[in-house]
Amino acid sequence: MSRIEAEPGYILHRRAYRETSLILEILTAQHGRLGVVARGVQRRKGGAEVLQQFRPLVFTIGGRGELLTLAHCEPAGRPHLLAGERLYSGMYANELVMRFAHRADPNEDLYRSYMACLAALAGDAPLEAVLRRFELALLEACGYALQLTGTADTHEPIEPGRTYHYAVERGPLPQPPPTQRSVAVPGAVLLALGGETVLEADDLPHAKRLLRFVLRHYLGDKPLASRTLFEGGAAGGS
Repeated sequence: MSRIEAEPGYILHRRAYRETSLILEILTAQHGRLGVVARGVQRRKGGAEVLQQFRPLVFTIGGRGELLTLAHCEPAGRPHLLAGERLYSGMYANELVMRFAHRADPNEDLYRSYMACLAALAGDAPLEAVLRRFELALLEACGYALQLTGTADTHEPIEPGRTYHYAVERGPLPQPPPTQRSVAVPGAVLLALGGETVLEADDLPHAKRLLRFVLRHYLGDKPLASRTLFEGGAAGGS
């Protein structure tokens, strides 16, 4: 990789680097997640103002290795204006992408799901449903899709009136597995998450418990900083 021209993307995270520069983590349409140094932007008037999260941008980037160099960046549309719980939720989505997406690993499905999540967060769609759909899409895009419409052992169709025990990397089981942790979840919720039926308001607490269980398995013991901020500054939605 020597130069990327006019690549659409979003900033997931930014931090100060030395006295005048920034290090950016960005998600791009064609090249996946990239680490980029924006040199000298903090000494130029307005140089860092465009480099904001939740706004579509177009990047021109050069260099090789783990950390590339920003040559140019300009807006590609209006920013998604997030506030309150929806701002915390946007930060949560960004952190999930940071934790799951490997650098320089193109993933157009993840990029499309991320864009859809931001658009939904900026609208009036129910917040909990938006987050659960994004978590599901992210897991699928990164190779960890959940099995939701058939049992893990016999592949029989899920029955909406029955409770199943979901084991990560296996799927739903009629009984708790004796040698593996699992979480109980109604069949109706599995079917709703699998797109077979509508995810109703009463399903959301069960869906949240399932997705948290699965995400924790892949994320390990390191907590999500955005979830800590969310639960400290707002009602816990992520």
